[in-house]
Amino acid sequence: MEVALDLAEHGARTCIVVRSRLHIVSKEIWAVAMLFMRFLPCRLLDSLILLLCRLKFGDLSEHGLHRPRKGPMYLKKYTRIYPVVDVGTVEKIKSGEIQVLPSIQSIKDKYVTFSDGKFQHFDAIVLATGYRSTVRKWLKGDDYLIDEDGMAKQEFPGHWKGKNRLYCAGLATKGIYGCAEDAEGIASDIACDYRCQKR
Repeated sequence: MEVALDLAEHGARTCIVVRSRLHIVSKEIWAVAMLFMRFLPCRLLDSLILLLCRLKFGDLSEHGLHRPRKGPMYLKKYTRIYPVVDVGTVEKIKSGEIQVLPSIQSIKDKYVTFSDGKFQHFDAIVLATGYRSTVRKWLKGDDYLIDEDGMAKQEFPGHWKGKNRLYCAGLATKGIYGCAEDAEGIASDIACDYRCQKR
């Protein structure tokens, strides 16, 4: 969600696809949750967190964001699934600056077909796949960029650039700084490509 926020704040018309139900909390609400988790039972703490989230964000289901049936502390404790900490994205979603779309059915060229049968054209598609790479499960026909473990196949430092304008960031196991370097390299390459097209 932070990727979408950064793009929207820099003038891009941005859409996001949220593939599953998720809890969204503010930094302050999550800090309260961490403080009280030693003293309150999980069920009671989840009720408190959900009440605070309702007061802070309202009903996000009308914007396409649905919460899981189990509470955020239950999921953290028993499934290691953490809530998303909002840094401003929810406000952009509620104002319409960021649009939430249903899950993706297929991508062909620059057209995305969604689970509701509608399709839309995009200038760029960013696949922010999370901390556990599942790229090989859904990226078909690429034996150049991603290896069998879902990580970068090419050697550092050119590991982030694939064919046909396909890039990967953060898949070289070099931590947050490596991810930042990848992002800078990708941005420079896209900018260079854009300048060449304008000539």
